[in-house]
Amino acid sequence: MKGQESNTLKIPLANQRIEVCGGIASGKTTFAILMKRIGFGTLLENFQLNPFLKDFYSDAVKYTFETEISFILQHYHQIKKEQVNSKVNICDFSFLLDLAYAEIGLQDSKLKAFRVVHDEIRRELPPPALLVHLGCDAETEFQRVRRRGRAIEESVSLEFLRKLNKAVERQVSNISGQTKLLSIDSAKKNFVDDETVKQELMKLISKTLKKN
Repeated sequence: MKGQESNTLKIPLANQRIEVCGGIASGKTTFAILMKRIGFGTLLENFQLNPFLKDFYSDAVKYTFETEISFILQHYHQIKKEQVNSKVNICDFSFLLDLAYAEIGLQDSKLKAFRVVHDEIRRELPPPALLVHLGCDAETEFQRVRRRGRAIEESVSLEFLRKLNKAVERQVSNISGQTKLLSIDSAKKNFVDDETVKQELMKLISKTLKKN
């Protein structure tokens, strides 16, 4: 079956970008890596490069601005470097998610400054060919966060996950009709272990990109 996979699912390689958005532990990296099986190049966020992240998790209110500015510039730089590649690049990050984080953590002049950076990036970079929204309830995300046991995430609360999910949903609603959007319930779709689900989602992405 795997031998047939490359022939039946791969799409013509083109200079396109897919962004994956969703809350913490919604499955963004796992989903992006899965798409390597149909020939996509992956752009994975290296969150450890952000020098402010540890402080952010210790006090999100105090350190949101520098953390989110650093993340959005890191994402911008990664995409700029990869634009010359001919493969479809799928990112396990999204400018939409960057904006969602900023809007729940920043106010007044700091939020305005973040939006200036965000808008400048949007003016320079082409929009994504597809935005994949991984919807996942906060309770499931919380269980996953605890299960993976990252020390840096020990302070992540259920309340914060709920707040972030709502912010992501607002941003997704804002771009509906402007950007090609695919929503997937990543609490119900087990694309970690279930090969049938993996095949289903690979076919779905391939089919969605082929549509005008």
